[in-house]
Amino acid sequence: IMQDAAKEIQMYKERIEGYKESVKSDTERKEKEAKEKAELKAKAEAEAKRKEEIEARRQELKESLPEDEKRGDNIKKIALRFGDGRSGQRGFSADQPLSVLFNWVDAIFEIEREIVILTTMNGKQTFSWDDENSNEITLEEAGLGKMTAFRVTIKKDEEDAAAENDKESSS
Repeated sequence: IMQDAAKEIQMYKERIEGYKESVKSDTERKEKEAKEKAELKAKAEAEAKRKEEIEARRQELKESLPEDEKRGDNIKKIALRFGDGRSGQRGFSADQPLSVLFNWVDAIFEIEREIVILTTMNGKQTFSWDDENSNEITLEEAGLGKMTAFRVTIKKDEEDAAAENDKESSS
């Protein structure tokens, strides 16, 4: 009978210990879920705020874009070709800064100027928003002809590039 009582006591202790561990793991799981939910909410709020700021900036850029210059001696006709088939054309005064092209792409075609790469169709010249001095030089100083066509591409960030490299190496 003593052995049975000892076994009962041992089983009772194991049940109590199991219950405590179960409660502890449930608590940890709930805390982790709450933390993840809070992080997701913070990310969503940050993204919504960023989108609002971009929309406000685009509105400002649309209002500040120079008029589409139709004719004149000092005019640069710029054509854009996007990867998705879209295209655009507009005339700019040759003394406009190169940044006006990035602002045009951002405001009208809704691609953030910071990730845009403009490459001439022959591939000889490439411009991006973060190039040193490229935003201060004028269209004339950039060596653009009276009519220049650009291929518009989007800069890949490190995560996209790494994911693409993984895909290529696995195929």
